[in-house]
Order: sequence, then structure tokens, then C-alpha cells
Amino acid sequence: MQLLKKIPFFLLLLVLFFCLHGSVENYGYISVREVLGIGISILAGIALLFALIFFLYRQWLAAALIVFFMGLWYLFFGALHDVIKSTAWLSVIKSYSVLLPVLLIVSVVWAIVVIKKKSWWPRLTLYLNILLLLYCSIDIVTLIYRAMNAPEKFSPPSIAINSNNVKTRPNIYYLVLDEYAGYASLRDSFGFRNDSFYNFLQEKGFEQLPVNANYKHTAFCMSSIFNMQYVNWADNDKGITQYDYLERMEEINNAAVFSVFKTMGYRIYNFSIFDVNDMPAINAEYDNQMVPRHRMLITDKILHNRVDREIGWAVPAGIKKWLPFLKNRTYLSDIKNIDESIQQTRQLARSVAKQPFFCYSHVLMPHWQYYFDSAGKANPLSVITPRASMSDKKSYLGYLHYTNRIMSSLISDIIAADPGAIVVLMSDHGYRQYFDERRYQPFQFDNICAVRMPGTDSLSYIKSNVNLFPYLLNRGFGQQLPYLKDTTIALVNKNSMN
Repeated sequence: MQLLKKIPFFLLLLVLFFCLHGSVENYGYISVREVLGIGISILAGIALLFALIFFLYRQWLAAALIVFFMGLWYLFFGALHDVIKSTAWLSVIKSYSVLLPVLLIVSVVWAIVVIKKKSWWPRLTLYLNILLLLYCSIDIVTLIYRAMNAPEKFSPPSIAINSNNVKTRPNIYYLVLDEYAGYASLRDSFGFRNDSFYNFLQEKGFEQLPVNANYKHTAFCMSSIFNMQYVNWADNDKGITQYDYLERMEEINNAAVFSVFKTMGYRIYNFSIFDVNDMPAINAEYDNQMVPRHRMLITDKILHNRVDREIGWAVPAGIKKWLPFLKNRTYLSDIKNIDESIQQTRQLARSVAKQPFFCYSHVLMPHWQYYFDSAGKANPLSVITPRASMSDKKSYLGYLHYTNRIMSSLISDIIAADPGAIVVLMSDHGYRQYFDERRYQPFQFDNICAVRMPGTDSLSYIKSNVNLFPYLLNRGFGQQLPYLKDTTIALVNKNSMN
């Protein structure tokens, strides 16, 4: 007990608790190696700050108590901010311009009190040591319980394929444009007729399928499309949580479509924002705010990551020069992902493949943030990054024009290099940023879907995204897969992810 009064184990335990609690919240979706890397990095930062404050005051318990308080709100800033935003009487301090100065002032006051109240040190040290030991023990027990009672991993539906009916195996390019609005919503809501792009697609041999999205959230859309079934999720009254998105990403990674095409002798290429068939997403080393995964599932709560994501655009360039972690990772990762997805797809089309392939390219356009205008000129961060710009129809439409130009070039290159290929161009869902609080807004589900399938006869049209791959397999590969009843499902989203 005397050691618990004299030695500030709570600094080490704070880091351990942060990593354990993050592992509990995201069990099964983050590796031990990733957690260890996070813990070592945080521990190094804690040690450096402790050394600095100890150098100034020469009292190690005081230094430890000061560092603990600063480390506590720095590491758990995201959770703290979420509580403040959801609590009516605390809303007055939810703004970063208010909350950050408040936390700094409270930290200074805490440091002054700690230094003056030397008699408090042993009791506070004992209290924090016991408290953190208790919290860490609870999380360890929870982890053991989850490991012993872990639910079975997602098992994709079994799709029976008649190999005798497969006469040809053309390369397949599945190109997904994120949040690309359908013709009807652009015409009726934006006052814009997207005729030039649709005419281009028709000239290139595409047929328009009059489908609607089944969901308006990307992970749900792609899980249902790739597994050719609706998502097994019915807890809508509680709203979508981060764990729900992680389950959808697991379903995408192990989806039935990839097994089907591998059975037919296809090689899978993944140039998307998701891990697919155990192939990592493009630029997996970048933190992707739209699809949080791996280490980011834990580190997103840390102050500098949350600030960079939400207001990094507003930090003056001069400050960013000295604080390089404030580089607006969202901007960098999105631009990198878009460029890589397009360029890798183009290079694949120009390569000489020895076996047929299925290429999944998921391009984050014209999804917010609206990085370019219609002429391809980059919009300034101060314009595109504030969340208020999400509902700026003018900026969205400009970015859609730019998207049309980029995709026209890519599609032309694919067809020129691989004229016999099947090419699918579609969006996961439509434009969602309407000023409408209802769960169901029809235009949000209005998406584009165009299919180029040389050498095949048209079949009856499908009406929703979930039936896309049964349609392709029936029409292009002689199968007789059943179609599901067309349904639109309006979900409640209580999470910032898409």
C-alpha cells in the first residue's frame, strides 16, 4: 500500500487503460501489434512531458499528477467532446474556441493547486493508482470474456455457380462513385440535366439500369451489394454505432462476390477504400476519416487527431509549420485515395493479364469534401472543409462536373485498352445533404448505375443495387440466381462515419 502512495504507477496505467479500453470497444478489429505500437508512442510522449515538468519543479509526484491530468483530457478528448456536444447544459463550451482555452486554463489552475498542496500528493497518488488498477482490471476481464464468447466471424452466403454455363470470362471493372446523385435527383433537386455524361456512356456502349440504393450509408450499401443480400441488422431505434460499421466492413472484406469470381478463375484487384478479400485498402498507411480502421479506431479520440479532422483546415499555415501533425489528414488521405484508385485502375487496364480479373475501384467523388470546381481548380481548404459546406449544392455540382471529366477519361482508357471487358459504373447512394430531418428522403437513394457488357443480350432490368451481381452473373455468365424483393431501408445514423 505504501508503494501505491509513493510511486505514480497511474501514468503507466493511464496509457494501459487507454489501450485496453480502445481494444474492448473495437474487439476483433484491431491487432495486438497495432495496440502495442499506439501504447509505446503514447508512453514516450507521457515520459517526455513528465521529464520536462520534473525539470521545472523537481518534484516527481507533483510532475506526475500534472502530467496525468493533461494526459487524461488529451487522450480522451474525443470522448469528452462527444459528451459535451450531447449534453444540453454543456453546449455553451462545445465550440473548440471555448473548450480548448477552458481545458488549458483548468490545467494551469490544477498545476498551481498541486504544487501548493503538497499534503495531497500521497492521497491523490494512492487514489489514482487504485482507480486505474480497477479500471484496467475491468477491461482485462472484459477482453477475456469477449475472447471466450466471441461471436462467429461473418460467413458469406453460399452462391451456387454452374460452371458449365460460364462460356467466357472477360475482365470486370466495378467502378463505384461515392454519393453520385442519380439523374432524377439532379434534374428535380438541382435543376441540372446530366445528359452529356449519360450520352457519353451510351456512346461507349453502356446501358442505364434504373436502380435505387437500398441504403444511404456506404458500408451498408457495399456490404449488401457484395453479399447479394440485405444486411442482417435490425437495431435501428438505437441508431448505427461504430461497431455496426466495423461489422459491415468485415462483411465487405469476406463478401460472397469475391469468392464467386475466384471460383470462376478470376483474380481480385482492390483499389477501394475498404479491405477486400484480405487485401488492404489503397493507401492503408493513411488514416482514412471516412472508413476508420486499424489504429485509427483508437487514436481518433486523441486531441490532435480530433482537432485535425474537424478544424484542421482553420489552423493557420504558420502554426502548421511548427505543428506538422496538424496537416489535415482528411484532405491528404482523400486526395491520395482518389488519385491512387484511378491511376491503379488505368494501369491495370493497360497491363497484359494472364488470367481474368475482377477490379473493384471505389472513388471518393463527388462525396464531400468538394475538393475541385467544375474546371478542375482546387477549392481552398477554408471553403471545402467546414461541415456547413456539405449541403452546398453549387460546390457539389461543380465537383460532380469534375468527376464526370475524370471518369470519362478513365472509362475511355479502359475500353481502348480492354474493349471486351465488362464495365460497371455506379454510385453507392445518392446525394444525402438535404435539409430534411426525416429518415426517408427519396432523392438520397437515387443513384447512377450503368453497365457495359459486350456480346450479351439485355435481360429484364433490376430496380435496386442489391440485385446488381445476380443480374451480372445471370446475364453475362449464364446463371439463374434469384432476385431479392426491392426495398429501401432508412437508417438512423448516430455516428460521424459514412
